[in-house]
Amino acid sequence: MFESGAVNPDGSVQGNDNDADASKFEPHYTEVRSGDEVQIYESIIADASGRVTTGLLAAVQYVKDNRLLPRGFDKRTAEADVAVHGGALDDPDFVGATDRVRYSVSIANAQGPFAVEAELLYQPIGYRWANNLKAYSKDPEPRRFTGYYDQMAAASTTALARARR
Repeated sequence: MFESGAVNPDGSVQGNDNDADASKFEPHYTEVRSGDEVQIYESIIADASGRVTTGLLAAVQYVKDNRLLPRGFDKRTAEADVAVHGGALDDPDFVGATDRVRYSVSIANAQGPFAVEAELLYQPIGYRWANNLKAYSKDPEPRRFTGYYDQMAAASTTALARARR
């Protein structure tokens, strides 16, 4: 009936705005209401004009950093170089070692009982980061790396946690 964040064979995440358009990104969610809203814990960097980038030499700011925090981390007193950025800063449930996201799903006229399955997935490198390197494919290193990525993308996602009710 509902799925948010399925991983495609090419390593892209369904509903991830950044995978579909390099100039956009998924915000931090406190509530997910549709399949095109995906809670992605990540850092997103931008250049001096505020444009989203994966170019480390162009990046001068975070526009989002909601990577899961270590236990005991206080996002209100954190130093600037490790601070939380974006919507997670104002999320009262996003605290050291935890985050709570509410999923509100229309069941329309469907009849239960229903099963709810949740997974926390991890990708060592995101689709956008790998695919932005393809612009440098005339050089052997990026070409080799993106070739490896393309070959392994379907198997590069790992489930860190699963729950079913």
